[in-house]
Amino acid sequence: MHPLLETLGGIGLFLYGMAAMTSGLQKLSGERLRHWLSRSTRTPIKGVLTGAATTAVVQSSSATTVAVVGFVSAGLLTFEQTLGIIFGANIGTTITGWMVAMIGFKLKLSVIALPLLFLAAVLYLVKSRPRVRGAGGALAGFCLIFLGISYLQQGLAEYRGVIDLGRWQADHLGHRLLLVLVGGVLTLITQSSSASVATALTALNASVLTLPQAAAVIIGADIGTTITAAFATIGGSTASRRTGFAHVIYNVITGVVAFLALPFYVWAVGEWFPEALNSSREVVAVAFHTIFNTAGVVLALPLTRPFARLIIRLFPERTPTLVAPFDKKLQDDPEAAVEALVRGTRTLAAAAVGQAAETLSKDKEWQGRERIEEMLLAVETARGFAIQIGSRSGVAGFPTQRIFAALHILDHVERLVDRIRDEPRAKHAREESAFIALVDEMEAEFALLVGILEDRTTSVKTVGQLEAYAKRLEDDKEGFRADLLSKAASGALTADQLDLGLDCRRWCRRLVYHVWRISYYCQEAMDPNSRTPNTDGGTPPIVDP
Repeated sequence: MHPLLETLGGIGLFLYGMAAMTSGLQKLSGERLRHWLSRSTRTPIKGVLTGAATTAVVQSSSATTVAVVGFVSAGLLTFEQTLGIIFGANIGTTITGWMVAMIGFKLKLSVIALPLLFLAAVLYLVKSRPRVRGAGGALAGFCLIFLGISYLQQGLAEYRGVIDLGRWQADHLGHRLLLVLVGGVLTLITQSSSASVATALTALNASVLTLPQAAAVIIGADIGTTITAAFATIGGSTASRRTGFAHVIYNVITGVVAFLALPFYVWAVGEWFPEALNSSREVVAVAFHTIFNTAGVVLALPLTRPFARLIIRLFPERTPTLVAPFDKKLQDDPEAAVEALVRGTRTLAAAAVGQAAETLSKDKEWQGRERIEEMLLAVETARGFAIQIGSRSGVAGFPTQRIFAALHILDHVERLVDRIRDEPRAKHAREESAFIALVDEMEAEFALLVGILEDRTTSVKTVGQLEAYAKRLEDDKEGFRADLLSKAASGALTADQLDLGLDCRRWCRRLVYHVWRISYYCQEAMDPNSRTPNTDGGTPPIVDP
């Protein structure tokens, strides 16, 4: 076979093997990996450990970063939380290089790859067991990786005397830059830094590249891999763009430091471990990859907050805050889209209830017009987003009930905002003495719920309290009506004042009703199995037309 075909085929097998192993490992880990990634990022250090472990498991820093971009868009992670994961992903991605250097060249797994491929195919055919099928896919990818390395070795070995990179000496600044560019371009073409690193290590093993040259190519691969994350942010939210380009900027900075440190590293290895330059050059190259990525994390961790502020300044928020969670790019990941819908509607609900509390406040001048327009825009955006997700509801286990709950929240938010815009009744409620105690009580209840919604929790107890409050207002309406009629009969109120008073009372009751139903459906959206008062088919105490 022609050496060029062997080389290209080896790269192709490696790439396909990486994709198959990544996909299989993701299926094997299932939803646990997603939840673990979203939970284990409370501090930058935890984020680093999480990013490194996740990338080591799925064998792809790009997969980790793209997943993190999705989590940020869905509101599962804040931008600051993602920085630790990005830092750690660079450490985790070096595992592939260690696999190639320690196993691919030492143990020659290509000899047993074909029997293992047969076992992988048998496992993959077990369609009734997704985890077994995932294990089969991961094992098949693992085998293809080392078959690819075997073909790469054979192909590149033929070019040992043909390819002359002697004029590109890594101790020359310009030549070293060209080698970094080669690594970056190779990663752009293959869309895999692991493939570029494996190619560089294989070329080093075949004596096509020297250690400094291979290390320079690895630096380029580390920078080139960020393009995938940058592509994933196209058309995405501001938070996702910040995440993707934070990865780019961080890797470029780390790459520049590694580029400057490379001559000192080669000199130090030659001084202290001269035998390694002959017997374990691949290990020395991978060690350089690990050392400069780990050193970058150690240096970056104390600067996480200033770095986050810099990225936020470079990429300011342009999309209205309440609209941002409903990112159309998330439609490709229905599960992340449902999370974005639920969390986005909760944020919207908190804003609407908070606006209602502000409307009732006597201490604040009402200035909610622009905010209300943003809320109504967010309602329409979220409703369309929910309908698009719902179109995929034929899949078994799809969280349809959560989507329905979110749609109910949007409906009640829209009606609540409609009530808030009724300035004459709001003004009368704030200024009329008969409503002072009621308005103060409503404002306190609403403010309490805003805090709960912003903390991402809505307890059954909270929903029950709001229901009881709504029911008390409903039961008390006849007494209030009789009191107003009595005042009108005695001449204390005009007919217009009586009508306005009755309308204002209905306005207050409906505000409480919508806030209660928002609270109930927020609880259901978070936990569809929850049961709150009056959820067993009974009629709500207030029927809002």
